[in-house]
Amino acid sequence: MKKVFCAVLAVMVLASTGCAAVHVYGFENGRIQLHAFETGDNMNDYCYIVESPEGLVLIESTAYKPDVEAVSKYIKSLEKPLVAALLSYHPNGYKSYGDVKIYATEGALKSWAEGGSVWGLTQNFIQSFGDKVADDLPNTAEIITEGQTLTLAGLDFVILHESDGENYGIAVPAINVVYRHMMGSKTHNILPSVPYIEAEIAELKGYQEKGYSLILTSHNAPEGKEAVAQKVAYLEKVLDLAKTSKTFEEFILAVKAAFPDYGGEAYLGMTAAALFGK
Repeated sequence: MKKVFCAVLAVMVLASTGCAAVHVYGFENGRIQLHAFETGDNMNDYCYIVESPEGLVLIESTAYKPDVEAVSKYIKSLEKPLVAALLSYHPNGYKSYGDVKIYATEGALKSWAEGGSVWGLTQNFIQSFGDKVADDLPNTAEIITEGQTLTLAGLDFVILHESDGENYGIAVPAINVVYRHMMGSKTHNILPSVPYIEAEIAELKGYQEKGYSLILTSHNAPEGKEAVAQKVAYLEKVLDLAKTSKTFEEFILAVKAAFPDYGGEAYLGMTAAALFGK
């Protein structure tokens, strides 16, 4: 894969919209820009806007109505057409973006429907946070498939497999970046089974082979190649502990001892519950 160099053009704090910040990365001397929209919510949500001379492409939305409105307002401030929304794990609030074409795999669309995984998470959020939650989920989309390349706003977007086998990731070769739902070099992730952890390791090693310059995720700031190596080491250790621990409690303690400064303890608890049936 070709080397692509990027520079952070700006970090804008948008206090008036309620979000924490927008981090803007420039590629090809600023001809292409990546806007990483940090909501600052309780899940540390991020979504992304890829800007080319021809228009804008949204990668994911976010969970809460005020943040969805802030993303929509920011998109309008760029004064270019929003030509597509690539929604996978975070489709909430899609109506706020207007009459934009939504792309999704069949698995992602199924996850948004009643009884699906994203639908279920949304219902849980509603129970916890009430009408602050953006509860509108798309029921139709332009269906895409793993391995497919879409050309949107003059750029190619490659649809990638994700370890859950349901939703999807995205690569943008022109700027040498990849989006996946979760990573975070110093954050625990939800790892529901040993095969899932093994699949995650294989996928991240694939990223290393590709040499992506930035990894985009929905719950962490963009990170570089060194973060991938750090996450692979984390997953390999967690895999070993999952196989050698006897109980939920033993596993939790062992992972915390190995990674004492990691965030996302709730995700670690969810992993332990899935692995040990608690």
